[in-house]
Amino acid sequence: MQIRALREEEFEEHAELVYVSYSHGRELEPGSMLNRRRWWLEGIERDPYYEPAQTRVMEVGGRLVASVSCYHRPTYVTGRVVDAACIGSVCTHPEHRRKGYVRQVLAEAVEWMREQRWEWSFLYGLEDIYGGSGWRNLTAFDLVADLHLRDDFLGICTERQVDPEADAPTLARMYEQFNRRLTGPTVRTEESWRHYVLSARPGGRPPDYRVVVRDDREVGCYWMQETTVREAMWLGRPHELLAHVIERAGGEPVTFGFWLPEMAPALRDISRMPSQGECRDAPATVTLRESYRGLWRHHQIDDPVIEGVTDTEALVRMLHDADYVMWPADKA
Repeated sequence: MQIRALREEEFEEHAELVYVSYSHGRELEPGSMLNRRRWWLEGIERDPYYEPAQTRVMEVGGRLVASVSCYHRPTYVTGRVVDAACIGSVCTHPEHRRKGYVRQVLAEAVEWMREQRWEWSFLYGLEDIYGGSGWRNLTAFDLVADLHLRDDFLGICTERQVDPEADAPTLARMYEQFNRRLTGPTVRTEESWRHYVLSARPGGRPPDYRVVVRDDREVGCYWMQETTVREAMWLGRPHELLAHVIERAGGEPVTFGFWLPEMAPALRDISRMPSQGECRDAPATVTLRESYRGLWRHHQIDDPVIEGVTDTEALVRMLHDADYVMWPADKA
């Protein structure tokens, strides 16, 4: 038995391990990416930061039997960049389960990430399963807006669908300007916009990003599924973009999968004061709600970038208090 880095010549074998591990004994929906034998390979081919050493594997008797991938995610933290990882593709071959193999690979992966000086890692799963290995639950606020817009904010903007080639420089510039001050977003380049963020997921469609324009001036960009805003960014004040998104929802409440302090006064400014009857029967509302943001673990490296964050408890508190934002397009 040994735990080591995946080798490039083992990609096909590893993709099969992941496929068998995730599909064994499960009834999968017809459109699920897990029905695709090569979904792991298709994912790493898109990932701008992936290298084979990020996948830690256990080999037993010459076969790969368990695996953990530490997908590198350079992360903005209030103007600084921290090296972090999104843990994914955690799996054990069905014939080798209930032997504690994944826990051993996770422990080795943490030591490897410490060697890389990656300050923390996060994953999406149950604390009952991963808590024993040191990961702790993080929440942050979502915002739900059910408002009537002021007349002077109706129809002030137009939008166009993003062109991956032509718009990549604009999106990269807009994204860095907006996100560098935040805590949580992954650093993106023009190439990552073209080949990762705006490309189709295995078996799926690319995200439908829209650029918002007012008087020939780009004011922001967003990605919305039905009435849930998955990602948004604005240049300057948020008023125009928020009003445009709420108008597009056609009177339905809009869920923003994130919360930033400047959103509250902007939503107040763009909302119409309801009549007495509306206020009594169906008042406008802005609701904050705590939502799951994954499980997190600090790696306790020497001389960390973020001073004062030296363990997992301090990390989770810092991220929560800083209004942590993770855009879904950057998940592993």
